[in-house]
Formats: sequence, structure tokens, C-alpha cells
Amino acid sequence: MNPVFFSDMLSVAGVKIISRDEAAVIYGADTGASDRRPSGALLVKEVDAIPQILALANRHKVPLWPISGGRNFGYGTALPVDSRSVVLDLSQLRRVHIDVNSATALIEPGVTQADLHSAIARSGAKLLVPTTGVGPNGNILGNALDGGYGLTPFTDHFNALSELEGYWGNGTEFRHGYRDLHCGEMAKRWSAGTGTAWAGLLRQGNMGIVTRARVQLARAPEATRILVFEWRNQADFIASQPLLNSLTEDIPGIGGIIMMNDCRILSTQVDTPLASNLRGKARQDYLQRLAKERKISPWTGLGTLYGSRASVAGAVRDIRRRLRLCRVWSFTPAQIKTLQKIESYLPTWGFTALRRHLGALVNTLGTVEGYPIVAFLKIAYALDPRAKQLDVHSHPAKDGAGILWYAPLVPFTGEEVERYRQVMSNCLLEHGFDPLLAVTSRNSRVLSGTIPLLFDRHNPEAVTRAKHCYRALVKLGLENGWPPYRLGVDYMELIACPAESPSAQVQRLLKQALDSNNIIASGRYEHAKPLVAEDISTTEPVLEELFSRNTFIEKRQIEAASNQA
Repeated sequence: MNPVFFSDMLSVAGVKIISRDEAAVIYGADTGASDRRPSGALLVKEVDAIPQILALANRHKVPLWPISGGRNFGYGTALPVDSRSVVLDLSQLRRVHIDVNSATALIEPGVTQADLHSAIARSGAKLLVPTTGVGPNGNILGNALDGGYGLTPFTDHFNALSELEGYWGNGTEFRHGYRDLHCGEMAKRWSAGTGTAWAGLLRQGNMGIVTRARVQLARAPEATRILVFEWRNQADFIASQPLLNSLTEDIPGIGGIIMMNDCRILSTQVDTPLASNLRGKARQDYLQRLAKERKISPWTGLGTLYGSRASVAGAVRDIRRRLRLCRVWSFTPAQIKTLQKIESYLPTWGFTALRRHLGALVNTLGTVEGYPIVAFLKIAYALDPRAKQLDVHSHPAKDGAGILWYAPLVPFTGEEVERYRQVMSNCLLEHGFDPLLAVTSRNSRVLSGTIPLLFDRHNPEAVTRAKHCYRALVKLGLENGWPPYRLGVDYMELIACPAESPSAQVQRLLKQALDSNNIIASGRYEHAKPLVAEDISTTEPVLEELFSRNTFIEKRQIEAASNQA
């Protein structure tokens, strides 16, 4: 830690300084059981403070770790890659403006899904929030900058950003080129601009801080359908992949399709069947028996359709005609809401197929209609036998849940999906983890796999086993040509290219030009191993005296920040 840096920060208005120990309390909890800690934190209350913060960070060579809200569950939560870093907490920057004419929202980094939903409602516009599984408190910008995606029409959330504003690590300001040409209306609508496009450097990048961005929002369509696909066996599921591949290209209104195996479906059940203490073969037999008793198919898919009434109705007929090897269910939002009301009145002796899908349909409804829900956080608590009731205050990291997300990209072909299933299932079972497999269509050529490693965070053996398994999965995936599209903070070096590779050389050149002092997000998706924190024993007493004079750091304010983080 650098006491002079923090001393100089006292003169910057609109910033609250948080000590190392207090930062550990506020930001230290991680679902992945990472034991790294930040060197302190800066809670930014005014966006105008950021240039001054960058100037001081460059002067004192202090790395910063920007976060929008610190809810990156399964990938490091709020923790930095480089533990020398000071967390730059932007969660209180929450201004949002809806432009109904361009169907966009101009947002600051701290804007959550709930904030955006409320702003849209106040505007009277019929627009969809780009929802994700992290729920109402998940941040729009943070998710987009880390490459997140969803099931609403703009599935890739970074590609829906335009008019990015902020600062490169060296303090140089950036904004859309059309602003400098006084073509502001087109800056809202055409993200690429004309000429060199630099915005892509901010996707999973570590060279700049985005202080404001415009989000393209999908307009609520005339008709929406939620599709459920059921495959009776593994062979039919694999044989359907080329057909699904072509459907995603032939039907413009089709959104993402997520396909889950029976174990993954069991992990979402409200009675937490994965909480069983059984292990090995006995556990596999138990899960297979449960899936059979609950009539869960070997593979189940959920998809979305958007468009006009005529186009959606025609698309449903076409999908059923072409997907002969699976059963296809189709529901409108109104039908799901009606079924939800009458479910308790249905006879107990029938409607088993409908009952087993109703929970998933209700959960998916929020995502499809573009309003945030907490239901998808359920998987983080799948090993908790208490069947926790989720609400907007649910925070898996602070609740002690253990989950790591492994998310490789896989070619959208039947052969690759089957190979992926076999290779990953074997690796997971060898390490003592349930094969909770799912793949989601990103486009007609690529699937994104998601595998949650669920473990007891309070059990050192389980933590070690989870971390070893995660590394084995990444290594095995790369050997098979399946790179991770996203990684946790403890594992960034696993995707490092050779030091003299073209990728590494270009990254070094860009970093030198835009952030020569390595101030922004040190170690994030870099082609180099992160640095180890220096010994703080000699600086801590000095800092304690400094913090005791900092009127911003009162206990009640720290607690308030902890609740918001």
C-alpha cells in the first residue's frame, strides 16, 4: 500500500477512502473462495473525481481495480486479479436517462437492472432490460464489459453498447468520434463510428475506465413466445444440433436457446436435491433415479421468440415441423401467467409434463419480458439443504455459497457437443463434481457452455478440489479447442499466450500507449501472470494513522457501503 497516495486522495472531493481491513470486509467475500484481498478501496460518489484519481494513481504507480457493483459471482465477485490493487468502486454512479426516440439508455457504471427497469417504467416506453441471471442488483455496464449475454433480442450485451465515454489509464479522455463531429444523434445509433474503432479494447480490457455508456434497448415486440424443447435421449439431442443451428439462422426472431442436461435441471429444483451427502456411484444413481421419478428428460431446452404475431406463429409451426426428434412446447406470457394462477386447482393425477416445466417457465418469463428476477441465483445455493428463499437482498458471496463458473465456447455441431459432453463429464466426475452441463446458442456457429462447480466454501478440502477441477477444466478445454469466453480472477494466467506471440506483443504495445503505468485492472485477461502483493507490514501503521484522520471513514458509512456493494 502507498500511504502517500491515500494521503493525497484526501484532497479529492467526491471520494470515500476505505482502508485495507475495511475493504476486506466490504469486498473480500467471494463465491470462488479466493484468498486474495485488495489493498484498500475508493468509493466514488462523483464522476468528476475520476480524472484526479487517475492522475494520482499514475503519479504513485498505484493499480486500480474498477468495479460497477462487485457481483461478478463465480468469476471473482469484487476481487482484483492483482492483490496490490485498490478497488475503484463505481457503484454509486447511478444516473440513467431513457431516450425513447432512439430506444436507448444513457447510463453510469453503477446502474443496475432494477434501476434501468424503473427508469424505463417512468419513461412510459415499451423497452426490454437486457437481463441476466445475477438478478435485479446486477450491473448493466459491468456485465456488458465482461462479455455477458442473455436471452432478450440483443443477446450479446457488449455489442449493444454505443457512445462509450471515459478515460484511458494515462488519463486521456475517450468518447464517440461522432460527438467530436457534432453528430450526436448518430452516436446513439451507430456504435462503430467512421474510421478506427477502438471501443473493442474495452471489452474484457484493462486499459480504460468507462464512466458513461449508451445501451441499445430492444423494443417490446408485438408477440413473444417461450419455447420448451424435450429430448427423450442423448442420440436425439445430438442429432438435433444441426437443425437447431440452421434454425437460429433461418428464423430472425429467435433469441438464445439454452439446453440443459437432467443434472443441471435438478440443480434448479426448489427442494435442493443436490444437497444429498451421497458421493461417487451412489450419488450418480440417486440423481438418475430422481430425474426419472420427476420425469426430467435427458436434455431440456428453453428458447425465446420475438416478432409480429404472424411471424411468431409461423416460426413456431416451422420449428415443430423441422425438429422432429424432440417435443416442442410453446407458451405466450399470458398463458404462463394463467397457468401460474390455476396450477393449484389442477388434478394431482395429471398434467405431469406441464407441472415439471411451470417453474422454469415462470422464471424465464421475467428474462423474456425484460424485467429482472432473482430466481436464477438459485443454482448458487443448490447444495444448501435449507432451500433458501431468494429475494433482492440475496448475495451468494456474503451468504457463504461456493460456486465457480467455467464457461467455454464450443462449435455448434453435433459431433462437438457430444465430445464436449463426454470430455467434461468425465473430468467433473473424476474430481467429484456433478456434471451440471448446459450450452447456449450465441449465434448459428457457436455455443457457450456453462458449468457450475458447486462446493462447500467452509470445507478446505472441498475448496482445494474445486480449484483443482477448475484448472483441469480450462486446461482440458483448451486442449480440445474450447477456449473460455470468460475467466475468474484466480485463473487469468491459464489463457496467457506465449510472451513473444503476436497477441502478446500487440497487447503490450496497446498497454504501453494507453496505460503505461499499468494502472487499470492489472492482470485482467493479460498475457502475463499477475504480480504478488508486496509486504504491507511496514506501511500499515502509517496508514492506520492516516485513516484515523479521514472523516469519511466512519463505521456507519463503511457498513452502508458494505450493504450496497
